[in-house]
Formats: sequence, C-alpha cells, structure tokens
Amino acid sequence: MDNAEFKKLGFQDNGLTEEQVKQRFIPFLKDFYRNRYEPVPNSIEVELDNVSAGGLVADGKITFRKEDGALFVCTYEATSKDKADEVKYQLNVDYFLWDCTAFGAVMAAIFYAGSFVYNRTWLIGLQWAGNIGLLIGVGMIGFFAWHFTMQKWRKYRYIFAIQQFKQYFADEQWVALAEDVFPGPSDPYLLELRNQCVYNGIGLAIVPIEGNVRKINDPSRLGIYGKDRKMADWVTRSQWYQLVSTTTSPLKQIRQKAPDSLTVMANKIIRPFHYLILDPLKKYAGGALRKPYSQTASAYTRFMSSQIMQKLIVLSAILVIAPLFWKVISYREEDVASLKELQDWRAGKNPEDEYGYVIDGEAIPFNGEPKGVPKQYPVSSKTKAAPADDEVATINLSGDDEEEEPAPPPKKAAVQKKATAIAKTVATDACSLVKNKKGWILQENAFAGKDAANARVAALAKKKIPARALAQSCITSGKTGWIVWIGEMQPSESAARSAATSQQKAIRNAGFSNAKVMIKPLK
Repeated sequence: MDNAEFKKLGFQDNGLTEEQVKQRFIPFLKDFYRNRYEPVPNSIEVELDNVSAGGLVADGKITFRKEDGALFVCTYEATSKDKADEVKYQLNVDYFLWDCTAFGAVMAAIFYAGSFVYNRTWLIGLQWAGNIGLLIGVGMIGFFAWHFTMQKWRKYRYIFAIQQFKQYFADEQWVALAEDVFPGPSDPYLLELRNQCVYNGIGLAIVPIEGNVRKINDPSRLGIYGKDRKMADWVTRSQWYQLVSTTTSPLKQIRQKAPDSLTVMANKIIRPFHYLILDPLKKYAGGALRKPYSQTASAYTRFMSSQIMQKLIVLSAILVIAPLFWKVISYREEDVASLKELQDWRAGKNPEDEYGYVIDGEAIPFNGEPKGVPKQYPVSSKTKAAPADDEVATINLSGDDEEEEPAPPPKKAAVQKKATAIAKTVATDACSLVKNKKGWILQENAFAGKDAANARVAALAKKKIPARALAQSCITSGKTGWIVWIGEMQPSESAARSAATSQQKAIRNAGFSNAKVMIKPLK
C-alpha cells in the first residue's frame, strides 16, 4: 500500500488528520469551559466545519449560555501536518515592499526639500534629468536600506490562522495543533505562533494521538479586538450547500446590474490592457520578484491588508516633491546668479566681500588681507594715475606715509562737476527713503567711502541712469560702507528680479559691459 492509499483510509503517516484533530479537541474544550465559566446545563452546542457569509471558515464552534444568560461563542482552528502552512509564518511580501517604498519616498522627499532650501542652485544646475536621477537614487537608497535591515522584523511575519481570527469576533478563539505539525518545542515557527497567540489573546493547544490535550496558553478573557470586529453569522457547510441548492437567494445577492454605456466603453480599453500587458507582467515579473521570499499567491495570503497607510505616505511624498521639482526646472539662467547672491545674503554673507567680485570689469584680487577689504582696487600713491572721465577715484591703501602729490584736474571738469551735483541731489536723504520700509532694492555696486559712491552715481547719471548713494548703515545697523542704489524700491522678490534683469541690460547697453545688478532685501 503506497502513501496516497494510506492517507485515503483516514491516516497520515501515523499522525492525526485534520478531522481527527477537530474531534479530539471537543472533549478538551467542554471540560475547560465547565471549569472556567460553569455554563448552564445542557446548553453546550458543538458544530464543525462552519462557514460565514463572508467566506470565513471555522473548523469548530462551541456555544453555550453562561450563568447570567449571555451567549458565549468559541471558535477554533484545527491543523494537521498536511495543513501546517496555516500556522507557519510567511513574509508578508506586499506589506514589506510597500513599507520599503514608503520609506524610500519619505527619504527622497526630505532630501529634496532640504536641498531646495539650502542648496537650490545645485539642484538647478542638475537640470530636469539630473533631478529625476537624484530622486530615483535617493529613493532607491531608502528602499534598499529598509529592505536589508527590516526584513526580519516581527511585524512582517504573516500567519494565516491568526489573520483569519482577526476578521471576526468571538468570545474566545483557539488553535489546535496535531503533535506532529512541528518537529520540536524549539521550532522557530512554533515559537512565533505561540508569541502571536499570546499577543492576540488566542489559546493554543497540542493534540496528541493518545493521551490528554496539552495546553500551551489560555485565551484571553477580554476580547482585545472585540470593538473592532463584527460577530460572524455561522452556518455549517452542509447547511450552506443545502441553502444554495434549494434557493436562488444567494445568487440574487451576487447578481450585478447591467453596465452602462460608459462602463462598456471603458472595459473595451481596460480589458485588453489587462489581458495583454498587466496580467503577463504580474505572472512573470511578479513571480520573479516573489521568488527570493519563497512565496506565491495562495489561499493562505488572502487576508493580507491593502496597505492604505503606506500608499497615502507615498502619495504625500510625491505631493511634496512635485511643486519643488517644477519650480527648480522652471528657473531661467539669468535668475540663477541672483538666487545665489540672495542665498548668500540670507546666510549672513556679503558677496561683495568675496575675492573675485567684479567692479567695472576688474575683479578684486587676493592680497593676503582679511575679507571685507574696500571695494576699490588699491593703488600706491607713487604710481597712482588720474582717473578718467567714467573711472572712480581710488583710495591709498599702500601704507606709505609720504604726502600724495595732488592729481591734475580731470578733463571736462565742468561736466564732471555737474554730474556730481546731480548725483548728490539724487542721493540727498536717501536713507529716509528706506527707513522703516520693507521691500527690495537694486544694488549696482558697493564702496568703502561716500565720495567713491557719489562718483559712481555721477558716472551713471552721465548715461541718464538714475542712481543714489546709500549708506550700508541705513539697511543694516552698524555696517560701514556705501552702495549704489538704482531704480525704485520693489515690493517683492520676483518684481526685484525682473527689474534687476532689465536694469542690468540697460546699464550694459550704456557702456558698462561688466556691470552686475543684485537684489538686496531691506531688513
């Protein structure tokens, strides 16, 4: 007699079948509840192979009346060796992969938002392809970081019998195991099953071939999840089959209405897509993804949740990233320099104090002195030449004590004097224009002294470009130096940028080829 014929006779490798486990567990439950609740005499009822309207299955159900008249319901799941998959944990693949995806999306959103705030010019330089690659890269790092570090976390251990118990309410629930389901008391699957039973308030017992049932742990007297579950309406399988065969009411319940024309049209598009693309992709690519976990879709995974929370987290991360991404790729090239200078201002750095800042085509050189040097090019008094018409007079930083020889008067002194007068008139009481005001101004240049700033204003005035000399202390208390303010005060950053672009073009067209206009916030 081979193994298959041996099992047909009701035996299983000298072990108990599932039906035998059901039958042998009933006397244990009756004795247990007689001592625990003292039910009303002759009120205990036992039913096997129960099915609910929602498709839940209970191998056994015991009901009785307690002393106070309340109905008590107990269900149990009987498991033999050939049904061991019901009580052995598996990796909840869907739950785990969605957690990985959610973590990767959150990491990408945090990293991108931080880069947008603190280093936006770097993101702009990456352009759209670089930004997409950055988001994918950071997201994958977060995905695989969670994948390799959290795969053995207990929350991802899925046990079918426990998950089925969570779908409905009963006063107490049990898992009854044939003694040959697990090879020993230290089996990791048995230890995890016991831990989950204790955590969820479910009883666990071992049913031997001979002798008494061995109780591992009692069920909790208080229903932990009672408020979150509904009581199932149980019928036996024979009653369910009889109901289906004698009446058409179950068929009426599942009968669907005829679809409308819009649904029919949508199905003509969606069904070919599912049949030709999505279903083969799930079959082959999905199977390949699940192979490392040794798990395929089966009846034992049908109570897995749909991970709504993880999907909402991913959607929220996308909603954070999308507007920042659009704003980054929408920046124009001419706005990037102003943005860099604005970030420096907000960080407490003055771009004019950096070596290399350009004034009238010449960059401030490095001369070994600390930052914050005057903005004019230092020329020794011995080699100092007279300034040209549009040049700004420089100051002596050479350190020699010899008296300077007076410079010869410039040509066209009358024109210069008139321009200086115009500049001084424009600069008159400029500090009052920004006092207690909020907004943005356009800065064309910066100088250490007022005379140099007025000279620059005069040079701009000759080209019919209105400008003012404004002390730095008018904007920032205690700060020395003067700036050249052109145009009018702007109410917003965007308006200031637009005005700076147009003013810079006008100044360069006037002959100042290397002029650069910055925007400066009023504090």
